[in-house]
Amino acid sequence: MNNIRPGDLAVVVRGLWPNVGRLVFVSEFVPDFDFNAMGLGTRDGWRVRSWSDGPLETIVGPGMVGITPVGSLRRLDRLSAQQQQELENEMAKADFEDALSEFARYFEMQDALAEA
Repeated sequence: MNNIRPGDLAVVVRGLWPNVGRLVFVSEFVPDFDFNAMGLGTRDGWRVRSWSDGPLETIVGPGMVGITPVGSLRRLDRLSAQQQQELENEMAKADFEDALSEFARYFEMQDALAEA
């Protein structure tokens, strides 16, 4: 698995443009993911979250979270346990904020439909 493990920071070395060169937080291993949309068939991958300013380009459009094939990442230096915990807390907070924003957009859409 290319020495990558959940909790690592990595750089994208192969993948959809403009993801190459972006930093990502590796959150989990994903076995047998369907990468047919990228012409890669079914293979193992990693669930990642953008650690760069912008979203990742994914097969369903821009997003902060995506799945990338094993072999597409190069791990940065390992973090200390404290640094990894702080990073995981930051990622959890960012995911929570993203979920709240999505929830707010849903209610705005519902309000607009109710007024129409």
